[in-house]
Amino acid sequence: MPEHTFPLDGAIDLHARIGHGSITVETADDLAEASVVVTAGKHGEDLLEQLVVRLEGRTLTVAAPRQGGIFDLPFLSRRGAIDVHITVPTATPVRISTFTAPITIVGTVGNADIAFGAAEAELRDVEGNLRLRFGNGTARVARVAGSVQMRAGSGSVRLGEVGGALDAGCGSGNLEVHVARGQVRSRCGSGSALLREVHGDVDVTSGSGGVEIGLPSGLSARLDVHSGTGRVQSEFPIDDAPTSPERAISLRARTGSGNVRLFRAA
Repeated sequence: MPEHTFPLDGAIDLHARIGHGSITVETADDLAEASVVVTAGKHGEDLLEQLVVRLEGRTLTVAAPRQGGIFDLPFLSRRGAIDVHITVPTATPVRISTFTAPITIVGTVGNADIAFGAAEAELRDVEGNLRLRFGNGTARVARVAGSVQMRAGSGSVRLGEVGGALDAGCGSGNLEVHVARGQVRSRCGSGSALLREVHGDVDVTSGSGGVEIGLPSGLSARLDVHSGTGRVQSEFPIDDAPTSPERAISLRARTGSGNVRLFRAA
């Protein structure tokens, strides 16, 4: 179980890349040194010898040899796996990519760039902007102070509170957001969108899937809503003009097949 430690005299960035296994990032206040603990999983002994772990300037790099593609499939190779546990200062910007390794971030990081092929990611707190990309899997993020840009082939994304704008796109999958304080734009070929509480303009389109949007008390919306084969339901009265023009947002929702529902946010 190799362990690497690096004395710190200021802020750093984290860049991490592995193929299979797992990555866990933990943050702590007033940290005197960053640490990287690596454990070899199945067939992972060779990877330990090739793993790069270094602090160069202000960037902590953890990089395994590139894995992925057809020649990395289980029936064609003995793919190696390593488990990596990294401890860095609170609010460290991170850039993490994996092939099938799940990504877990415990604590608060700065700007986050997360990418994986077929896995899952769970983040607690992003004190900055989040860029999220994956082929297939799930992602759960409790809080993002800034904006979110998400692209996925297939899977689901659950976001707690998003302080900035949200730009989401997927081939198929579900999007759920507890609180969106900025603008929301979502495009999905097939899948549902549930926005429990919105405070900015909304533009959601799905080829197939339901759309549900919650409006907080005192907020009016200029509606442009359509469903090809579903129903449009609203818990609010529909007027020709907003009752509160100073607190009005633009709400556009389109789905080819599925219901559109507007409800009162809790």
